[in-house]
Amino acid sequence: MFFHSRAGRVVAAAVVAALALGSQPSVAFGNEPADAMLPWPVSGPLPEVAPIQGSSIDLAAFDGLEQDVAPYLGNVARLANSVHDDNPTNYGFITCGCWRPGQGTNDARVMENVLTLGYFYATDRPWNAYFHDEALGLRFNAAVQFLLTRQNADGSFPQGGGDLESRAATGFALELYAELLDLLETDPTIDPRLTDQLTAALKRAAGWFLEDVEVWGPRGDQFANQVASGLVGISNLVHRFDDPTLRARFEERLTEHRATSQSEAGFYRDGTVAHRYSLEVESEDLVGWGDPATRGVIDQMQTAYMDWAQYQLLYDQELDGFFINTATDSRHRGWNYADQIPIGANHLWSGVIPQAGAYGRTAEVVAEERATFAAGTWDSTVAPKIAAAWSYMDPALVRDVVLGAENYPSATERLDAIATLRPYAPGNYTDYRADSLLGQEFVFAKRDTYVTALSFGKHVNTQYGFWDNQRFGLNYLYDPEMGVVIQSQNAPAIGGPRTRPAASELSWGTGRVVGGVFRMDSYDQPEPSYSIAGAPTDPDDAGATDALEVSYAPADGTVIKKVTLGEELSVAVSTFGAFFERIPLIVGESDELLWDNGNPVPDGTSTSAPTAHGVILHRDGRSLEITWDGDASATIRPTSFPVAGGQRTLQVLDINATGALKYSLRILDDRCPASNTAGQVVIGKTDTGVANIDDGTGCTINDLLRADEQWPSHDDFVSHVTAVLNSLVQQAMLTGKDKSRIVRAVAQSDIGKDRVTVTGTSQSVTAGSDLVVRVSGTRVSASTVSGPCLVEPASLQGAGEVTVTVRETLLPGECTLAVRTELTAGTVEQDQVPLAIVAAADGTVFRDSFSSPPATEAAWTSVDGVWSATEGVFRQSDTTRTGWRSVVDGLRVADGSVEVDVTFRSTATSTAFAGVQLRTANAGDAYTTSGYLVYVRQNGSVDVYRAGQGVIASGTGSALSGTTTLRVEADGATLRVFVGTSSVPRVTVTDPNPVTGAGFVQLITGRAAVDFDNVRVRQDD
Repeated sequence: MFFHSRAGRVVAAAVVAALALGSQPSVAFGNEPADAMLPWPVSGPLPEVAPIQGSSIDLAAFDGLEQDVAPYLGNVARLANSVHDDNPTNYGFITCGCWRPGQGTNDARVMENVLTLGYFYATDRPWNAYFHDEALGLRFNAAVQFLLTRQNADGSFPQGGGDLESRAATGFALELYAELLDLLETDPTIDPRLTDQLTAALKRAAGWFLEDVEVWGPRGDQFANQVASGLVGISNLVHRFDDPTLRARFEERLTEHRATSQSEAGFYRDGTVAHRYSLEVESEDLVGWGDPATRGVIDQMQTAYMDWAQYQLLYDQELDGFFINTATDSRHRGWNYADQIPIGANHLWSGVIPQAGAYGRTAEVVAEERATFAAGTWDSTVAPKIAAAWSYMDPALVRDVVLGAENYPSATERLDAIATLRPYAPGNYTDYRADSLLGQEFVFAKRDTYVTALSFGKHVNTQYGFWDNQRFGLNYLYDPEMGVVIQSQNAPAIGGPRTRPAASELSWGTGRVVGGVFRMDSYDQPEPSYSIAGAPTDPDDAGATDALEVSYAPADGTVIKKVTLGEELSVAVSTFGAFFERIPLIVGESDELLWDNGNPVPDGTSTSAPTAHGVILHRDGRSLEITWDGDASATIRPTSFPVAGGQRTLQVLDINATGALKYSLRILDDRCPASNTAGQVVIGKTDTGVANIDDGTGCTINDLLRADEQWPSHDDFVSHVTAVLNSLVQQAMLTGKDKSRIVRAVAQSDIGKDRVTVTGTSQSVTAGSDLVVRVSGTRVSASTVSGPCLVEPASLQGAGEVTVTVRETLLPGECTLAVRTELTAGTVEQDQVPLAIVAAADGTVFRDSFSSPPATEAAWTSVDGVWSATEGVFRQSDTTRTGWRSVVDGLRVADGSVEVDVTFRSTATSTAFAGVQLRTANAGDAYTTSGYLVYVRQNGSVDVYRAGQGVIASGTGSALSGTTTLRVEADGATLRVFVGTSSVPRVTVTDPNPVTGAGFVQLITGRAAVDFDNVRVRQDD
């Protein structure tokens, strides 16, 4: 069993060691190392800390976890020099804006990088030229000094936003500064008064934390991670306090925490289910528990959590990562996949709970990464990461390095752990879980043909507002071999489905209009009941093979649904009037998506099938089959919603019906999805009279002959048919006479004969333009031209010409048009027209007039906010927050221009804005994370904001009236901003430390409802 060990940590040595840097710190920095004790307290101007000279550092000197802090090493001087020393008022305050930016001196959490400063000052390692650097030590002391002044008289610490006695700020202070005391306790240059005062402050904080209603009242019950952080800190401090009364209270509160902060279902309560907090905060914190006497309780809690987590984290064999049951998550929207999920700091939980080893990196991968790092240079390996680290200097990274221990499983151990996960492992189950405090229920089921989950309950009110991200009802459909094929997404943005267009709701559920308002039963908090064969039952008693019936309906009863967990997953829906059943399909690039008649679903465009009764998703020899009864039509449309980092796409299946609908789902081995089940073997229009039997693998003879495919030549087709028929004869599935009939029909067919010629009037076009396709040849009956780059398919009868329109929102690249021509003999010829989408003559590589909502849907990903292509504009209508953004998918530009028409509809504050982000490192990055933000306010003012630094230039001008054009030109380090029709820039700025390289382009709003139109992005050569 692992427990938090102090003995293995690196702490400051008593004597400055000879550093293997080729030069001593005093030479490299111009500052003398602190051989004597640093003054405490400090006052007056503080010396500057010199920047690191990384070229002299041998990366091989970093051991293991230490490699993680190398980018922080590059930021030490900048961080330390941000410690305020200009006047006594806020002397020692860390002003960097690199952690919890925008908060003021009343937020003690801003000071948490005191741990970072202390770590680099007190850690004696060959790579650390800041060890005992006097200037750093003085600035560290000043920061500790200021931190201690933030503590309230009752022992608590404040957080911003009016949270004066903060559970979070106090909890994280206890956790982080317990680590700091361990770093400092043997350092002879640290005045004992500092450590004594810090210890006393933490004891007062512990006393408050263990008693205050803010922690142990209704609000504390809602935020397990914050309570856990404080308890972890106390577990690492209790030996210092030597206070039996405090220890007894600590143990009592641990028992209480276990009862109130962890659901009987297994999850940690952060509001309710909050995967990211449970995995990346609570699990990460708890593994650092330092009190051996109570460690067993923590291990039991995490074991219960891992038992819950196995139903939420679904292993994908092909991607070697995990799909996340995001529908149940109350806090983080859109977190639907992760390549790896380390369980606990430094993956330490895998040393206690072997199953935890399933989710993260292996020892072999870690060793390879570390060897690559050690072989690199500062300039090539570390320097490129310094700026990104500065934008988010999370002291938890330092905490994990100070922790010292790690436990990465071997590749074999990881595979063994994956094999124990119940959704992936052999064997069926029905597992019912309930949370009595929150009134939420969960059903997990595995049958021979599917794995699924359902959830029910109420949205929660919390200290921070009403959280309605969760989606209830059916959550996912999974298969150990195929992976996740249906994944219900939680809220796309704040607010219920009624607050945004129906198309943006991506949960698995029933959509309808009630009283003029769009509703989804997945949002409407349906209440479940359970039965078997119609008889009410306790779901806890349902067996692994029982056909458990889960019936549920929202309180208003406007839709009633029954899900039967039988051999197939069966769903019956009953409501009033017209409705749609929405099923979010997860589709891979090489998957086949077909209607039940065998017709493929076109890529990249919305398509309807008025008479279809099913859909088939085929992946690697397995198929998801969805079939429905009755008079229903169906539509499948692509979305730009990000899934698995772009390795999968989310396509929405809507089954449209009136009054009632029954449909079923199953996953099975099927070499031939959408099989041709005609009674006879048919070649073109020739009925051979031979029975079209199944060969036992799900394929009929018609499937095996593949007469409807394109063949290089007629001889190739004949050779293929001959080989197939010989095999069937050898297996006694066909007679020789049957074979002869089929061969005769094949020989007389047109299949493989080039009867049709297809050409385009141009081989390259710009997005949004028209193209004429010519079809010529003999025996042409009808042709259809389709392709992902077209607005819609086009058809013509006989030979001739047809005009198609290329989608306006396409980026430059290759696109192939498919031309399917039916010949008069009943056979089909498939031809292709290669097409290059090129930039316009003026360098425009992307434009969107928002005249086609499907085209906009395919081109943009809305990261946050309420975005819709409506009334010919791209509208963002939520004014509650700053930073709502939408990104152009796949477009990266360095130099060029971004132009957009802006119309303010309403604003929540006088500082509300609309603008663009450019050179953004990652799609969807916040403006504080990377790149530049350029925005305009209604009063005509313009700001240029650089991530990690703030506003670097501003300009003023006439107030905006109506629609105004905002254009940003980027040329190396220089940005020019134009407003309206003026040819004179309102702002010109040359950034002395520019963000360089190509980055993503995003639209963004700040507390404003805005219509964007006519986006144009130009790229310079």
